[in-house]
Amino acid sequence: MTLLLRDYHGHPYPLSSPDEAGRRFDEQIETIMPHGGCGQTMTIGPADQPALRIDIDIDADRAAVRWLPDGAYAIDLEPDTSITVYESPDTGLLDIPADLARVAVATARDVVVEYVATGRRPINVPWTRRETAAS
Repeated sequence: MTLLLRDYHGHPYPLSSPDEAGRRFDEQIETIMPHGGCGQTMTIGPADQPALRIDIDIDADRAAVRWLPDGAYAIDLEPDTSITVYESPDTGLLDIPADLARVAVATARDVVVEYVATGRRPINVPWTRRETAAS
């Protein structure tokens, strides 16, 4: 099964290998959004159901990484700063609180690559459930 990375517009990009996933991720996070920054939302998973959501801002070196099947968030940093991402043309900008934006950009990339390699929730970061999580 080929997984797809969907950008903030919902455009699907096939991820045929972990290397392709890393390359496509790197390409996407550099994209300037309509608000003038690089913060955006991406999802990754099968065509019928994304499993991984990444709200990422490379300027802040922060991301919120959520495993959609159970709502768990990845954590590898202490809460520090909130981020603003462009979620979609329909919803526009979304503020992600500091307590959810707890993954470095490099770690978010590793999560994507591991997910594409295994097809399962990555184990390279701890995960927690947040009852107060928004988005």
